[in-house]
Amino acid sequence: MTASEFNKKYNKYIPEGWYGLSFDIPNVTEYLDKVMEDLITIPGFELHQIKLKFNMARFYFETKWKDKHLESALEFNIEDKINKLVTEYYKTKENGS
Repeated sequence: MTASEFNKKYNKYIPEGWYGLSFDIPNVTEYLDKVMEDLITIPGFELHQIKLKFNMARFYFETKWKDKHLESALEFNIEDKINKLVTEYYKTKENGS
């Protein structure tokens, strides 16, 4: 699945003015597709953007949770996994695999 296909699949969770996933790394998109199955069950979930900034993941979203610490923990875990997948992707690419 490409970023464009991902964004089309989850379009109803991406509010106007946001763009969803902005890069194509197959393992990341596959991971995010699985994660989104759970995220979309969270009340008021909105996906704003998923991007790489200086090759570090940024995952921006919003929920109706009153405890924003939960959002922060979720954000950290998702970004951490994306960062590992991105690092793996670039190492594989450098080695010509």
